[in-house]
Amino acid sequence: MKKISYIVFLFSVFSIIGCNSNTGDNKVRIENKLNKNIVCVLGYNYPDLSLAFINKQVIVGDMGRFQVPNGQTRIIDTIGLCDKEVWDKTIKHNMLMLFTFDAEKLKTADKLEDALIERYYFSYIQLTKTNGLITID
Repeated sequence: MKKISYIVFLFSVFSIIGCNSNTGDNKVRIENKLNKNIVCVLGYNYPDLSLAFINKQVIVGDMGRFQVPNGQTRIIDTIGLCDKEVWDKTIKHNMLMLFTFDAEKLKTADKLEDALIERYYFSYIQLTKTNGLITID
């Protein structure tokens, strides 16, 4: 019985903590383990998989906000998606999308899809398991 109580207690604590990063800011962080610089854009409109919500000029014009250099970790979430209340107000169908682009290809690509490396999907529970850290490798 004590073991079950302990497990329930740990689960409760973990639920309260959510995916707080070690800076306590409730923001999603991207760790780039690829051998290239990447550009990451969050999408909130699942199941719409299109990139209609953003255009190349916006990304290239503000590359510092979206780019995650090789071997670095950056915050790309500006609203604090690791807060359950923010998540519930922002994310449609409980699924966050992460679009990852090759930074060099993006500069010369005619359209965003030409530089797309991969599209990822995350639930709130998945983010809490990694404290808001998404590793791209």
